[in-house]
Order: sequence, then structure tokens, then C-alpha cells
Amino acid sequence: MAPSTPTRRSGRRAVLVAALIAPPLAGCAASTAMLAQPGPGRARPAAPVGSSIDRLTAVARRRYAEEVQGGQAHATLRRVGRDPALLRALASGDLTGMRAYVRRRFDRVWYHWHVSRLRIVRGPKILTDVGVPFVVAPSQMALRGAHGRSVATLQVSIQDVIGFVRYMHRNYPVDVVVRGRGAAHVRTSLPAALNARLPDAGVATLAGVRYQVRSFRQTALGNEAVMVWILQRG
Repeated sequence: MAPSTPTRRSGRRAVLVAALIAPPLAGCAASTAMLAQPGPGRARPAAPVGSSIDRLTAVARRRYAEEVQGGQAHATLRRVGRDPALLRALASGDLTGMRAYVRRRFDRVWYHWHVSRLRIVRGPKILTDVGVPFVVAPSQMALRGAHGRSVATLQVSIQDVIGFVRYMHRNYPVDVVVRGRGAAHVRTSLPAALNARLPDAGVATLAGVRYQVRSFRQTALGNEAVMVWILQRG
């Protein structure tokens, strides 16, 4: 058999290299497809490939707004606000009985509808307040009595701040810091950023790691001002 020429040897090497590279690429595509499949309860978005910090910050802004005023938030609000027993308890004027009903209903039913925090207010007075601490701003609606007169305002938040932080960190290549009023209202996916001074925009080095940083302002329950920082390595 004639010896292989340099051109043939080069061709074989190219085929071998291509064969070695192809399986990992196929594996990456399969992994990406699996990440995009719906998990328990809702679909998980795939992280944008090569996304810049600005695009990821825009994603975070939209997600926060969705938790406050999106379709699920309004649907849950209406579902709670149409509870006939709640409306009867309010109309009766028996605030003690109404508060007891709200506590029972919250634990048994409303919490499982993804209600993180529920308030009923009348003017500046809070009639009842149940749920977890430090939640995103609620959606709200008037609660009306038998004759259509407004008897109170219902406020429902479907997400606590740590839930928002975990969602972004789990689904996108970012860390998140949210700070509100006081040390008790700080949530982060990055322990090194808990008390660190962060720029509104720019670069920060935390525990020896360099991060691109962007931020935006939002509100939590009670019109509490919060600052949200998005951090991406690099």
C-alpha cells in the first residue's frame, strides 16, 4: 500500500478533531433544551446566551414588574377579593371575627394560591395584615359591600423579595442584591455583597471576584423604596 501523503494525513486529522468536538456540542444543545422545559408549576426561561449586564438588568426589571402588576398578580387579587365570606365579615363590622377568618383562610387556602402577604386597609388604618415579611409591592382592589359601597381596600402581594432574588439567580447568570429600609430588609444571592458598598452602575470586586454592576429602583409593600442591584461576573 502506498504511504499516506501529507494532504491525506491532514484530512484524517481534521475528521478526527471534528468527531471529538461534535459530541460535546450536541450535549450542550440538549442541556439547553432541558433547561427550557417547564419545571413543576411554571416554565423556566433559558438564560440568554452571551447576554450583557444591561440586557439581564432589563430582564430583572420586567420580572419585578410582572410580580407586582402581571396577570397572575391580578388574577390572584380578584380571586381573594371575591371571597363571599370575607365580604360578609367586613360588612358585619366584626373586625375580630374578620381577622380570625383571614388568618384561617390564609394558612389553609390563600398561601397555596401564592399569596405571600395580604393586607386589608380602610383609609390609613390597617384592619388586618398576614403573611411573610419583605414582599414586593402589592396589587390592590376595592372591596365592596352589598350596595356597591367600598368598605375597604385589599392588597395582595404574590412574591416576597427573596423569592424574586432566587428566581433571577436560578434562571440567569447573575447575582442579585435588594435593599430596603433597614438591615432586616436586605436580601441577596451573594453573601459577599450583603453589606458591601455597590455602585449604581460600574464594576465591583467582591471576595476577589470582579462583577459588572447595574441597579434600578422599585417599591415594596407600604411604598417602601428598594434598590435592586444586578451583578454579573466579568
